[in-house]
Formats: sequence, structure tokens, C-alpha cells
Amino acid sequence: MTRTNPYGVAIGDINGDNHPDIAVSHIGDTSVGISLGVGDGSFFSQSSFATGFAPTMVSVRDFNGDQYLDLLVVNNAGNTVSILLGYGNGTFAPQKTFNTYFSPTVAVVADFNHDNRLDFAVTNYGSNSVSVHLGYGNGTFRTRTSYSTMINPWGLAVGDLNGDQHMDLLSANCANSTMSVLLGNGNGTFRAAVNYMIGSCAYALAMGDLNGDTYLDVVAVATFSNYFSIFLGDGTGSFFQWWSFVTDYNPTSLVLYDLNNDGRLDVVIGHYTGTVSVFLNTC
Repeated sequence: MTRTNPYGVAIGDINGDNHPDIAVSHIGDTSVGISLGVGDGSFFSQSSFATGFAPTMVSVRDFNGDQYLDLLVVNNAGNTVSILLGYGNGTFAPQKTFNTYFSPTVAVVADFNHDNRLDFAVTNYGSNSVSVHLGYGNGTFRTRTSYSTMINPWGLAVGDLNGDQHMDLLSANCANSTMSVLLGNGNGTFRAAVNYMIGSCAYALAMGDLNGDTYLDVVAVATFSNYFSIFLGDGTGSFFQWWSFVTDYNPTSLVLYDLNNDGRLDVVIGHYTGTVSVFLNTC
């Protein structure tokens, strides 16, 4: 059983028993819930750990290098990100909070400055920016650095768009139906955003090589409509072609995965209406 208003979900082996466990953020009661897996597809009763206000998403990673999975939680109404360090037994230390800007929504985790420590970036819906927080490797982070996007960024993805071995950021900006590309310099800083029209507000973005040319492409869902779009990357951080495909109404989440083991990434979309759409890749 979950608590009030489950919103974000992440999966990982939180207690080291080789069974997948589930972490769920509860936007209605300032907590994250942990359901430890039994190993047969069922789960033990959920334990709850305090977060900031209105947690929208949760990520499971090892932020302090102790081989135990920790939690990163984005607190939309609190303008913070919470880090809860794991003890390796399914429990967590009390949260440490790090300030973002207004109304953070989605975070991504990567090593932005090549120091072998995990960093994170978060979209700030209320301040039209992405903030980057570089990690010290002990579960704490430097003060945020902010980069401007277009209006009301929500979705966020990370990957090497231009093949320089540095992580780049891509935000989807709802108010003017654009996406912003911020190319990484490899030292934790990013170039000014280059913006592209995508035709809709996108709550979810994903990167992957969809056509087998070794360059990252982008998939974005049209959250307030009934389609998703694919943008083919040219390996320089730009995009040279795009298509749109009809799906069910109000797509809100997105995963790229090879579902049929043919070596091609397929598209899986979750909808606010409660349906899931699957599109098999034929490229």
C-alpha cells in the first residue's frame, strides 16, 4: 500500500538482498515510501521517510560511495532537493536539503565535471532555469549554479549530444513549447541554451539512438494533446529532422527500452488517463 498521492517512482536494490525494491514520492504528505521486495513480485509493507514539501520525483543512486543506494527527492513546493543517505538495510538517514530555485520539477543525475562523483541538475519551473549542483562525493553538494532556459521548464534529460564525452542537458519548456539544449563544457559548467520549437508542452523527454547512427535522438511527449515527437540528432547537439506520432491523450511519462530484443529502442508512454502505449521501433 502507498500513502497519500503517489507521484514519482524509482526502482533499485535498496537493502542489498538482490531483490528489486520500490521508492515512491508522495506529493500529498511530504514523504517518500520504501517497499522492500520479497523476491517473488510481492513487497513488504511500506516504510515512510520525511522529505520536503510536495515531492514530485525520486531517484535512487549511491551519492557517497559507500555502495549503498541513497535517495534524491525533488520537493516542488519547498524549492529544495532532499538527499537521504541509505544505510544498506532499507532505512535512511534524515534528509539533507539543498536549495534550488522556484518550483523544481525534475532532476537528472550524472558526472558533469569528470571527477567520478555524482552531480545533479534540476528544472526550475517557476524561475525559467536549470540549476546544476556539483557533488563532493560524500552526499553533499556545492551551491547551485543556474542556467536560463525558455519559459516554465519541466522535463529534463541528460546525455552526450555532441560526442565530446561531456554530459549535456535538454529541458522541455511548457509555456512556449520549446526545448533548450545546454551543451556541457566538461568542468561542471554549460554553454548558453540553444532553443528549438517542439510544438507542445512536454512533461517528459528521453534521449537514445533510435536510428542506429550512433547519435543521440530525442523523444518528447505532447502532454496536453495526443502525440509524441521524435527529433533526430546530427551529433553536434543540433537536430535535423523530426516526426510526430499519434498516441493516447495526455501523455505524461516516457521510457525508451528494447522490448522485443531486436537491438532497437522502443517507445513506452504512460498517460494521465491510466493507459500505456507501446511503439515498436522499425528503423
